[in-house]
This record gives sequence, structure tokens and C-alpha cells, in this order.
Amino acid sequence: MKRIAIEELAGKIDSLIKVLGKEKVLLTRNDQPFAFVSDASNYDWEDIGYMSDPAFWKMIAERRKEKGGIPLEQVKAEIAQRDNGKLRGAKPTRKPRSKRTRSAA
Repeated sequence: MKRIAIEELAGKIDSLIKVLGKEKVLLTRNDQPFAFVSDASNYDWEDIGYMSDPAFWKMIAERRKEKGGIPLEQVKAEIAQRDNGKLRGAKPTRKPRSKRTRSAA
């Protein structure tokens, strides 16, 4: 992770831009962590809105505390069962060929 002092940021914008696709950058102020900067090109505006919305993260935390859902062990067992069925020689489904009729010549 690259570190840049916020006091030096103006002179290092070019180097910041060059590394953003490869790694996160930690900005420091008075030699203390201040902010992370990362590449956001894989996100749209809606994603960025959710990521920065405290109400959204509060809702996520509440949902995670609620009872219900499927235990991870059950999900893993179902995936393993499905994958084992594929490995035992289950034939892939194919589209039937269209029947062509020969015209009498």
C-alpha cells in the first residue's frame, strides 16, 4: 500500500493516479492515517451511494442479526450435492435438432 502525506498530495497527483488501479493509497496527515483512496472505476453511482450511506449499512447490520436465512453449512452441502451430480455422468441438456423435410424433386 502506497502512503502519501496529504500535505504533499498536490505535487504527487500523477503518481497517485498511476498506482490507483493496482493498489490502495493511504493518505496521512501529520504522519497519522487520514483516508484511503482506491480505484472506483468498477462501481456505478448507485454503488458508491450505498457504500457511503450510513443508513444502508445500519439496515445491513440489522438484517444480519435477524434470525432466519440458510446456514452456511447447508449451502455448502447443497452445492457439493449439486456438483457431485454433475460429476457422476449427468448429461448436459441439448436442444433438439429441428426436423428438416426433404422436398420431392
